[in-house]
Amino acid sequence: MSTKIRIVLKHGEIGATLNGSATAEAVRAALPLQGTINRWGDEIYFPIPVTLEEAPDARQDMAVGELGYWPVGQAFCVFFGPTPVSTGPLPRAY
Repeated sequence: MSTKIRIVLKHGEIGATLNGSATAEAVRAALPLQGTINRWGDEIYFPIPVTLEEAPDARQDMAVGELGYWPVGQAFCVFFGPTPVSTGPLPRAY
């Protein structure tokens, strides 16, 4: 089941959708979340109180606007452009 969420930033907000994956369900269960964002290229992320292993279907190549979870940093990620490991104009997760 997908879940619509709002991501509120200092100067605005964006709507997003969590898909029905086990990772998304763990993030949904931890809502509401708040934190101080970090930026890595055109990705913002912040630590969240969710501890998960990397999902079997995890991938590095992302789409602009896609959400992700970084298990190593226990972080929620929003991709909006290339990151330092991108090989082109699209986001690439670490």
